[in-house]
Amino acid sequence: MQPPCACCLPRLGRRRLVATLACTLAMPAAAQPASTEPRRLVLANIHTDERFDGIYWRDGAHDTEVMARIAWLLRDREENLAGAIDPALIDTLWLLDRRVPGRGFEVASGYRTARTQAALAARWGRAASNSLHVQGRAVDVRRPGLHALGLVGAAWQLGRGGVGVYRGASPFVHLDTGPRRRW
Repeated sequence: MQPPCACCLPRLGRRRLVATLACTLAMPAAAQPASTEPRRLVLANIHTDERFDGIYWRDGAHDTEVMARIAWLLRDREENLAGAIDPALIDTLWLLDRRVPGRGFEVASGYRTARTQAALAARWGRAASNSLHVQGRAVDVRRPGLHALGLVGAAWQLGRGGVGVYRGASPFVHLDTGPRRRW
């Protein structure tokens, strides 16, 4: 990860948000690293308190055992079932992790079964019936210490998949490996 520039150093309130956004959007999009560089990721599931901190990719390939551990952390918590997770989604998280100040992501939602997705759609009315969460191609995250809008801006600059922000008392950012779009 690039070290934060002077405008990203800790500040208070709105000034910090504006400085972080300006710096993040000014930085060039992250490129894929050389194939020999291991990829480490830190994830924490906010609902189960489970944590992953490790290398998921080395020597040019995703580690299948580690990817299974990540899939379990991203499982559908309503049905306690894991599904296959798109490796490109994990790579997107890794690229984003390198791009923004801080380390790791708090996960609000990852894989969902079709039944869980249907229940969310019925309860909230705005959950998509054809969600990429059901395909293991979407995750909802936040970065401790970074406003959701800063994370959205950095994710959009990557040029990969869909990026959205869900506002609320504890906002989070949706990332997916579908067509490039934002909301």
